[in-house]
Amino acid sequence: MTRDQLRAWCVHVFTMSGAVCGFLALLNITNNNPKDAIWWLIVALIIDGVDGSLARKFKVTEHLPDVDGATIDNIVDYFTYVIIPAYYIWWFGLVPEGWATPAAIAILMSSQYHFSDLRHKTYDNYFRGFPALWNLVVFGFYVFEPTPIVSLVIIFALSLATFVPMKFVHPFRVERLRRTNLAVAGLGSLALIAAVATSPEPAGASKIVIALSILYFLLIGAHRSLTQRDKPEM
Repeated sequence: MTRDQLRAWCVHVFTMSGAVCGFLALLNITNNNPKDAIWWLIVALIIDGVDGSLARKFKVTEHLPDVDGATIDNIVDYFTYVIIPAYYIWWFGLVPEGWATPAAIAILMSSQYHFSDLRHKTYDNYFRGFPALWNLVVFGFYVFEPTPIVSLVIIFALSLATFVPMKFVHPFRVERLRRTNLAVAGLGSLALIAAVATSPEPAGASKIVIALSILYFLLIGAHRSLTQRDKPEM
């Protein structure tokens, strides 16, 4: 094995470790420890945010052409972005009684469509439709503690938004306002970490920063959807 291949394998193992974080989150959920479950989901999110850059830097596809990193990434993402958040919502009863299973089904089924949709990225690198970021939704539920009915409305609205050609920002890929997008994403992430660290009574300033970050990305995506149509498919 060459040094380049060893580095490539290290990147793959790093990506795979996200699934381990998801499993540890699952254990904490079943042990009724929501805070530690959220911490493990945050670690999984950080891994997912970094591994792509490492894969490009070390030319993983070139040095390990027989191992599909994209497939590994999708498996880990579906587990940590979809299955674990759906289970979190179901286990802790974050929606009205009798609606936990339908809510989980909506999350699981709509997300499968997103992951299989070959047009889920637009030509300008936005997501088309809600990109199954249910871990972020769970983070919001943990910090802001909406009422069960509000949580249910959010879940079904976002599930439906998976099929709507509205654009959602990918902070790392979208070139337009990229520096600003990354700065807002960074501030929102730091605020989330601060909010979880200070829970069960998150600091008010952290909640404000998180809310403003969410509003910023929703408005940017909505504006782009209304002013810039996708190029026709070739």
